[in-house]
Amino acid sequence: MAKTISAPRGTRDLLPEETAAWSHVEAVARDLSRRYALERIEIPLFERVELFARGLGESSDAVEKEMFRVAGAKGSEEEAAPWALRPEPTAGIARAFIEHGMHVRPGPLRLTMIGPMFRYDRPQAGRYRQFVQWDVEVIGDAGPAVDAELIELGHRFYAEAGLRDVVARINSIGDSTCRPAYRDALIAYFSEHAGRLGPDSARRLHVNPLRVLDDKTLPDDLAAGAPRGIDHLCDACREHFDGLRGLLDALGVRYEVDHRLVRGLDYYTRTAFEYYVAGREGQQQALGGGGRYDGLIELLGGRPTPGIGFGLGLDRTILALEEAGWTPPAGQALVAVLGAGDDHGRRLAIAAELRATGIAVRPDGSTRKLGKQIESAAKAGAAWALIVGEDGALALRDLERGEQRDSVTLGEVRAAISG
Repeated sequence: MAKTISAPRGTRDLLPEETAAWSHVEAVARDLSRRYALERIEIPLFERVELFARGLGESSDAVEKEMFRVAGAKGSEEEAAPWALRPEPTAGIARAFIEHGMHVRPGPLRLTMIGPMFRYDRPQAGRYRQFVQWDVEVIGDAGPAVDAELIELGHRFYAEAGLRDVVARINSIGDSTCRPAYRDALIAYFSEHAGRLGPDSARRLHVNPLRVLDDKTLPDDLAAGAPRGIDHLCDACREHFDGLRGLLDALGVRYEVDHRLVRGLDYYTRTAFEYYVAGREGQQQALGGGGRYDGLIELLGGRPTPGIGFGLGLDRTILALEEAGWTPPAGQALVAVLGAGDDHGRRLAIAAELRATGIAVRPDGSTRKLGKQIESAAKAGAAWALIVGEDGALALRDLERGEQRDSVTLGEVRAAISG
């Protein structure tokens, strides 16, 4: 017997019984996208490595350690081409914004997508090498109001998905005006404690000292004593952050200021935020997060254009729902069309007619005995069995109650199912 082949490590198959939760959270995201006037965009699954290196930062984990690089076919011109599967979507959306001249459109642009991302990370609970994010980007608005709107949108997503106790953690990491002084303060502080830094932080200290704060192995006391970005903000950044907090208070969004929150990508400026289940911040990864990236589009060759966005992990959302004991809402009742005879065409015609009215139907095309068909329908989750007799007459059986009505019309079937 040939050896079986398993899914790649860090990936998984979603089996039919697992997809109800996925359909639920995706439906919430798509409905909120409509209600918040977001337009759908799609970008390639892979881009040039240079895009991610310039946008995310050479020293970021996503570029330095977690990049899935892609080669072309052997012998082709692109065999050694520097492509990579996307670790996140913002850089690709910024590239599309520039490439297609989207700056001429009425702004700000409000964009959204749902799709897989890829990072070669150590697999663990809630962390996969292929994972799915709901992404939202607003490009062209520099004010704090859009920051508050997006943070409130993420908070609403978790609430409507079924997580009622989510808190947003926020911070401001300044901009090109005030961040250099903050960087110098971090370098000076951590240099005094260099012997307590891990190898990654020691190597990155003079390249991107903010990343040291993002190091999960950093001792708590060392992190607590580090200079705070909020104490080094320029007047404009402080005004922006104060405005954001006032708006979140007015919206009633639950949030906390986290001075250690810097996010892991170099393109962030000013606002940074993440979502956690309250009281469990130290027990799991963030459910999702995002921030402002006012310099990214210019960095990639476009005109100076402000932007802000978030990526919410659907895998982690579903895991948190399951841990909270959430169960998927009941779906539409399924009708099984069965037959005592062998007139399969009649069964399919009835199934097609019911489907045309919006009813979910599972026809049985077998020649098994009727009892076996009914048993199979019940196991498949059907609530009703519509039985086509050898004479063409219809009978409707409620599979849960075991009650049956004979000689029914399709109109009566529709009324019974919808009632």
